[in-house]
Amino acid sequence: MTLTEIRNAVIKRMTAQAAMPAGSVTYPNDPTFDPSGKTIWARLTNLPGIAGAVEIGDGPVVHRTGTIIIQLFVPIGSRSLLITETADAIRELFEFKADGALDYFAVSATDAGEADGWAQMNLSIPYRAM
Repeated sequence: MTLTEIRNAVIKRMTAQAAMPAGSVTYPNDPTFDPSGKTIWARLTNLPGIAGAVEIGDGPVVHRTGTIIIQLFVPIGSRSLLITETADAIRELFEFKADGALDYFAVSATDAGEADGWAQMNLSIPYRAM
C-alpha cells in the first residue's frame, strides 16, 4: 500500500465510527478546529514508521509500519465515563481489524492528563501494510 492508501483507509475507518459526531474529529492539516461547546472531540494523527522489503517471487514486497494516534478530549470536570466509553468504541473499531492489506493491532490507551480546560486520553494503534 502507498502512504496515501494507508491515510485514506484510516480516515475512512475513523469516519465510520459512531462514538462521537463526525464534526468532532479533526484530521491532519485540517482547517482551524474550534472545539468550543463540544462534550468530546478527537484529533487523529498517523505516524508512519519503518518500512522493510522482503523478496517474494518476482521482486520485493514492501511492508510499511506505523502508529495511529487518536487523542480524545473532554472538558475538565466532566468525569471519565464518556472518554472511556468512546475509547472502548474506537478500540473496537480498530483492534485486530483489517482494511485490505492494512492490519491494525492491539490498541493501547494512556491518560495524558489535563491542559487548557480539557482532560485527554491517547489511543495508540500500531499497524502494518503490504
